[in-house]
Amino acid sequence: MENIRYIMWDWNGTILDDLQINFEIENTLLRTRGLREMESIEKYHQVLTFPIIRFYEKMGFDLENERFEDIARDYVYEYEQRFHEAEIFEDAERVIRYFRTAGVEQIILSMTESKWLFSQVAFHGIDHLFADILGTGDIYARSKVDIAKKWMEEKGVSGDEVLFVGDTTHDFEVAQSIGCECVLIARGHNSKKALTDTGARVIDSISELMG
Repeated sequence: MENIRYIMWDWNGTILDDLQINFEIENTLLRTRGLREMESIEKYHQVLTFPIIRFYEKMGFDLENERFEDIARDYVYEYEQRFHEAEIFEDAERVIRYFRTAGVEQIILSMTESKWLFSQVAFHGIDHLFADILGTGDIYARSKVDIAKKWMEEKGVSGDEVLFVGDTTHDFEVAQSIGCECVLIARGHNSKKALTDTGARVIDSISELMG
């Protein structure tokens, strides 16, 4: 950690504790289409994959007769109605402030659409703690790699200066693509086993980063 000058944080499931809300929303989308709902968080963990369109295929959505873009819009609508129910993890602000005091520049990188992402972070009153809040240009949640690479090029940042902190195997893939260290948190959208299988360092709480 001594060479780390930047921490790139994922948002959903890493800082924001929205696993339960996402589980319930996906089941709402399944139920309204007469499809079988996921019976547990464990099942959600089993089927979550990237790109997100594959996640919807694995859940049982009929993508031959319904456009992924339409399902994504329904998801965003439902999430907008409920996002205020999700809290940031209890230790999140304390850890972010700890690294800020230590002079580490911190960035949020998310597959959430940019304006919506900023409004979520601002809603929780922590937007001022980040140097940049980076989201996507649309709602279809494809990849964070290009966004991260563009930011690093613009800032003149090399991978060995960055720690990526996330909660999914996709976050590990992003870290690999931009050549930086990765720590995964096993309390979000992927199971601990899936995270451990990547070979990355896996912890149960971001407060462990201060140790």
